[in-house]
Amino acid sequence: MTEEAEKAVGPRPGPEGELARLKAQAREMGNWALGMVHDGWEAFRTGDLGAAQKVLDRDTELDRFDQEIEHKVIGFLVLQKPSAGDLRTAAALLKVTTHLDRIGRLGFDIARITTTDESQDVPQLVELLTAMDRTVESMVAQALDALERGDAESAKQLFHRDDEVDRMHRQATRLCVRELVHDPLSAQHLSGELLVARHFERIADNACKIAERTIYAVTGRRRAEYLPRHPYQPYALEAPRGQ
Repeated sequence: MTEEAEKAVGPRPGPEGELARLKAQAREMGNWALGMVHDGWEAFRTGDLGAAQKVLDRDTELDRFDQEIEHKVIGFLVLQKPSAGDLRTAAALLKVTTHLDRIGRLGFDIARITTTDESQDVPQLVELLTAMDRTVESMVAQALDALERGDAESAKQLFHRDDEVDRMHRQATRLCVRELVHDPLSAQHLSGELLVARHFERIADNACKIAERTIYAVTGRRRAEYLPRHPYQPYALEAPRGQ
């Protein structure tokens, strides 16, 4: 940039101000992705193909957010002289936008499997999926808020909320299997609802990944240092929790 051009645009903000702008833009991208999830579920739940198409049409803007933030973060790393903490935050933002893109794409995928299938809905399953939608949207919003404020403690709370989403996902799977036994002709409709439950579970996982990036940016600590993973076993060996 020439000296004249620099005078025209004014002085560049310092690292702290630029990072605040980048976080705000990541929040904007997150809100866009959340809108795709919410509207995708509403389109699927109501069988509204027109609403589903509107969600699909929003994918291009999601890509634009991703590319623009990536470009600005790279510019920040090149033009500024970030401290260790600012450097971690910038690196975290590069990964956060990837998770936000995945969240938006999962909303896209929910909208894409919308049908006008007139099979009888299972009220208990619809209620459960609606609860999953509310929970995962709240988790993503909490992750974005923690990122913007640099709040590692709030970010850590998301790992426990993810366990609840996992429980709901398994419950939805059991309900789908039960209904398939009772009504095999509902397989196509139920398979869509099973996919939706899986997509919600993945959205929660991506919210947790954003939380991990936030905690690393703030503290420099990896997840294994503050929350060792508990031992896993096949679901079939776990004691059932809930119905």
